[in-house]
Amino acid sequence: MKKIAIALALFISLSAHTCNENTADAIGDTSMTKAASLLGSKWVLQTVEGNVIKMPEGIEKPWVKLVKEGSKVEGSGGCNNLFGGFELDGDAVKFPNLASTKKYCEAIQPTENAFMGALRSTDHFKLDGSTLKLFQGTRELVGLQPE
Repeated sequence: MKKIAIALALFISLSAHTCNENTADAIGDTSMTKAASLLGSKWVLQTVEGNVIKMPEGIEKPWVKLVKEGSKVEGSGGCNNLFGGFELDGDAVKFPNLASTKKYCEAIQPTENAFMGALRSTDHFKLDGSTLKLFQGTRELVGLQPE
């Protein structure tokens, strides 16, 4: 009898998760879909505070990737590797405990510092077509494109 009760409880739990996703889609709640679309993609920096960034020849643009397992963020500021965690809830996103290696690269340090500062200040996101925009309040901090 216990095995049947456990199996029934497991079935109900798994069914409820599927039901929640289907219900959200049916009523037009795309916040779960939007949040899920951020995960696993490499997002490459395009703008900082509305200004298009240009990197010196041969230098990779800064990027981030949100890894679902462990809610980890990884990436590059252009010179240093960045890492830490992320918190995602609907369109709210934060990057607590964001850190990086500590090399100094004179030609790109201002861009890297601005990128890291923007990530640390982010409180929510918007998807505008294929562009991921990170905001603090109403201020757009950065724009990123999927690779």
